[in-house]
Amino acid sequence: MIRRIATAAAVSFALASIAAPAMAQTEFRTAEPQAFSSQELQQYGLDAATTERAIDLQSQGYEIRVLSDEEAANYQAGITDNQWLLLGILAGVIIIAIAV
Repeated sequence: MIRRIATAAAVSFALASIAAPAMAQTEFRTAEPQAFSSQELQQYGLDAATTERAIDLQSQGYEIRVLSDEEAANYQAGITDNQWLLLGILAGVIIIAIAV
């Protein structure tokens, strides 16, 4: 039984080491956060309500950053694809361990 669990864990880690680099996202750098005026925000294409909300958040201490289209497409808040992959593999190992 221990051998099956060890084999399942080894296979899971081997698959993770192969799949994780393939799913890695490209790194990018953004401009430093800065204070924007409402006119500058509207020049970036924000409507009046969104501009007002952004100015309000900025006054509360939040930072506003400008991202290129590529950076915005690569930006992901929360759990990354690699973390989902590792969580799935961990769940698989646990299910196999319980089934055995």
